[in-house]
Amino acid sequence: MTVIRRNTPPASAFLDDLGRSYYWDSYEAPLRRDDLAMTKIYLALFAHHPRWAKWLLVLRGWIVAPFGLRTTSAAELDSIEIKSAYTVGEKIARFTLFGQNDTEIVTGGNDKHLDFRVSVRKLTEHGASRVVLSTSVTPHNAFGKAYLFIILPFHRLGVRTILSNAVRAGRV
Repeated sequence: MTVIRRNTPPASAFLDDLGRSYYWDSYEAPLRRDDLAMTKIYLALFAHHPRWAKWLLVLRGWIVAPFGLRTTSAAELDSIEIKSAYTVGEKIARFTLFGQNDTEIVTGGNDKHLDFRVSVRKLTEHGASRVVLSTSVTPHNAFGKAYLFIILPFHRLGVRTILSNAVRAGRV
């Protein structure tokens, strides 16, 4: 499935200019089910982690636990709660919901080493519907920058895989 990296992130209703973030990336894929609500699109991506990604997230948890960072268990990844609606401040597929409207949902997390936001957008350009997954990261210290440097290759691969798997499975 065609997943491409965007040169610029789309404008967000909930985030400042993503292009000015310390780190940002933005990937897009075809959206064949543009009738889906944003929470359904978001869950079509984040409630279906590949097995290798689940393993890496659990491994990451074991590594960072001594530093006081949040961890993720395999059970958490296998039992993502799916509801018909979510409100700002609630968890949706591991992350906190920061904002949502008819074309975008923004989630993320704040930690002592960095803050991150994930924007999932529904775009229609030139008659074609696309789903765009953008990430913005703001490190707070040297540890946050080092952590970001280490995880970026896994993050990029994971984002592309999540998008392509959702398209291939017909979830989006």
